[in-house]
Amino acid sequence: MSVDIKFQPDGQNGLVAEGTYLWDAAKRLGVRLPAECNGRGECDTCAVVVEEGATLLSSLTEAERTRLSPERLAAGERLACQAKIERGGEVVLRPVPVTERAETTDETAKDLKKEFRDLPLSRKLATLVELEAVTLFQTLETIIDVPFALGGKVMDVMAGRGRNLDKRDHQLHRPAEHLQQEGESGVTERQE
Repeated sequence: MSVDIKFQPDGQNGLVAEGTYLWDAAKRLGVRLPAECNGRGECDTCAVVVEEGATLLSSLTEAERTRLSPERLAAGERLACQAKIERGGEVVLRPVPVTERAETTDETAKDLKKEFRDLPLSRKLATLVELEAVTLFQTLETIIDVPFALGGKVMDVMAGRGRNLDKRDHQLHRPAEHLQQEGESGVTERQE
């Protein structure tokens, strides 16, 4: 059975099949709902207000209970990536404005670019020098850590080799009676 879905305030609407998630329905209709977590329910950026048809949707998920406050849930908000249309009928949705949800990384970057663009030249240069210093420090820190990480891996390999040699030596020096008993019961340890 198909469901008539409508997105406010633009009025974009269309038919989608039962079992469709609201986020997928929005994409099919050309409505851009941000999803910082790519639809895994780890953010609230794809939140929508269900104005009509709330009873046609799946019940709340744990992700929705975690990401949306009780006030937002009471106002009819759902995460589009978590809410699935389960029954036919009409659903009317309104995306939650940016001011009422978390800002996406793209939106933050856009704000930072605008803020940087509006700075006077001397402040831009100071900010760039500061960023270069931070980058240089992090690069040096990484270069210094590489030998230690590599040394740790070498030590792990050597320790594993030593354990295998010790195990093999231990098995070779077991009493003959124990080796016979293991052979009779079908229990043998793998030698590496």
